[in-house]
Amino acid sequence: MKKIFLVLLFSGKAWGAACCGGGLALPALIVGDDRALLTTSYSYSELRTDVSGDGVWRHRDDHSLSQILRIEGAQIFKDRYQLGTSVPLVQRSAQTAEKSGAQRSSTGLGDVSLNAGYEYLPEWDYSAWRPRGLGFLQLTLPTGTSIYESDDPAQLDARGRGFWALGAGTALNKNFARFDTSLIFEVHRSMAKKTRTAQAAGDVTIKPGWGGTLTAGAGWNTAHYRLGGALTWTYEDPVDVSGAIESSGAAQRYATALASVSYLYSDDWSAALAYSDQTLFGSPVNSTLSRAAVFSLQRKWAR
Repeated sequence: MKKIFLVLLFSGKAWGAACCGGGLALPALIVGDDRALLTTSYSYSELRTDVSGDGVWRHRDDHSLSQILRIEGAQIFKDRYQLGTSVPLVQRSAQTAEKSGAQRSSTGLGDVSLNAGYEYLPEWDYSAWRPRGLGFLQLTLPTGTSIYESDDPAQLDARGRGFWALGAGTALNKNFARFDTSLIFEVHRSMAKKTRTAQAAGDVTIKPGWGGTLTAGAGWNTAHYRLGGALTWTYEDPVDVSGAIESSGAAQRYATALASVSYLYSDDWSAALAYSDQTLFGSPVNSTLSRAAVFSLQRKWAR
């Protein structure tokens, strides 16, 4: 049971992410003794609060919702190397200004990620202190529309960051009897792009920068159940716009708290329920904070 926690618990960092993807999704990779994994997750989140660049909170009353169907898979080859991918389908909706207004929505592909990992600290023998270590690279494709390219006044068609991004990181996990712990760190660089927006008469150049996430988590395990929790801190550099429109952005920062319960009902199948909340911890700035409920179903294949 302890070996499945990275995908079932921490792949949810994007489940309740701030509006339009505040960072890279945690890579869909294997940290246990399995040969392959396939995970399907569904998340339902409500955008609760907008936080300005000055840290001022404003509660939302437009019933903004986000639903994400995500399919993730990973495959090990040559014993310690692996590849993985994550494909999200995103629907965003909001009620019109009128009290009896209809719900408007937009559905499409979010940002797809491709991952590669290498287990640089294998668990070949017992150690009371040495963790299991996985290093990874992640390439994020701009398949989701960014807020800067949105044609919708409410930005419902903004389903991703919309930038090419390359990230690198490490995942460390250690089991102690019925308990497991994990520490995951990644840093990434998003690439500038030239595009045309609905707000500008000409082309604009959008310049993002560096970003990163740090996740710490732990869990308690029985033969079939796991109760776990995690806290993820996310940071993104300001995004500047030049060309037909000139503007300087503000850095984005927020924290996501996650609680989950997982159930292993056979050697090959497991499921998880999780709840995430971005309004509880940290000092968020320039973010849209959400609360989310998530269901995951996972199939794994032993080596």
